[in-house]
Amino acid sequence: MQKTPDIPAFSSRYCVIGPLLYMAGIFFLSSISDQGAANDTLNPLAWITPNVQNFLHLPVYGGLASLWFWALRHWVSESGYKYLLALILTIGYGLLDEWHQTFVPGRYGSFTDAGYNVIGAVVGLWVYRSWFSVEKTN
Repeated sequence: MQKTPDIPAFSSRYCVIGPLLYMAGIFFLSSISDQGAANDTLNPLAWITPNVQNFLHLPVYGGLASLWFWALRHWVSESGYKYLLALILTIGYGLLDEWHQTFVPGRYGSFTDAGYNVIGAVVGLWVYRSWFSVEKTN
């Protein structure tokens, strides 16, 4: 009888695919031109106000930082290093994405948005740590 081969799943080093796909989604959304968005109902920027767009940086980058922390569990054993590396990857990507937006017609990168990215990453990791490190006491 043959042994079935191990299929890479969420418990393997292939977990980094998750945050990389998430980053691709962020890149796609930040590549949408904002020229004439007010009249284009298919453009998500047309129906999301600028204040809400700014607020969305917090959960989006909090989610990215949490995904990186989760994915790095097979690559880095020390928890402190995982937090630091997740922050570096998330904040670095956030800065690169803000720079990328300076090349998209009708979009602009801003230090305010970069700040929201940093705050979102820090808060996201704090929430992740609070959520998953709760020990049950009996």
